Amino acid sequence: MSHECSESDLIHQAVAGDRASLSQLLLIHYDDLRRHIAARISSDLQGLLRPDDVLHQTFVRVTQTIGTFQPRHKGAFRGWIQTIAENIVKDAAKRRRRERRAPDRRNRGPSPADDSSVAAVVERIAADSTTPGRRVQRSESLRHMRAALATLPDEQREVVERYYMRGQSYEQIADALGRTKDAIRGVCYRARKNLRAVMGGSSLYFSG
Repeated sequence: MSHECSESDLIHQAVAGDRASLSQLLLIHYDDLRRHIAARISSDLQGLLRPDDVLHQTFVRVTQTIGTFQPRHKGAFRGWIQTIAENIVKDAAKRRRRERRAPDRRNRGPSPADDSSVAAVVERIAADSTTPGRRVQRSESLRHMRAALATLPDEQREVVERYYMRGQSYEQIADALGRTKDAIRGVCYRARKNLRAVMGGSSLYFSG
């Protein structure tokens, strides 16, 4: 099967709701999209906006709206995700301009990039890998995890980010989301289960 046919099949399956196909589709475009994003972050935004964070936000938006995508022509998916990424960068530039006009608000909190770095989520989740084999597996799976994390349902992704990146306890997350501790524990369990299903053999260290 050709690359074009394979990608076309993945697109149709992803639009139909197959998260594993969507994850694979995101991986196909991972490197090109990251380079596309990096080239569009102006010097004014460098240090405030990281390509990996824009990439993660792009993947999340793609996941949220993939059901509405219509593959009208070859290359449509690539153009679509690039447009989403460009809009995220443009929105960041607009926020930057507003901050310059209102300097008293600049230091009220962490920037979106600091608060949502998927790289930190990935490293925290993978921290249980202790054997050399699993450390190698972790290194090889970083991109797979980024794509897989983006395909999680919103609640599961938020719980994973709060627990693994921000270091919040189940109790803190439960208070913030208005849920019970057991409910949050269950959401986290389902999130790991979904990540294993999406990532297949590359998710060995999610077995805990």
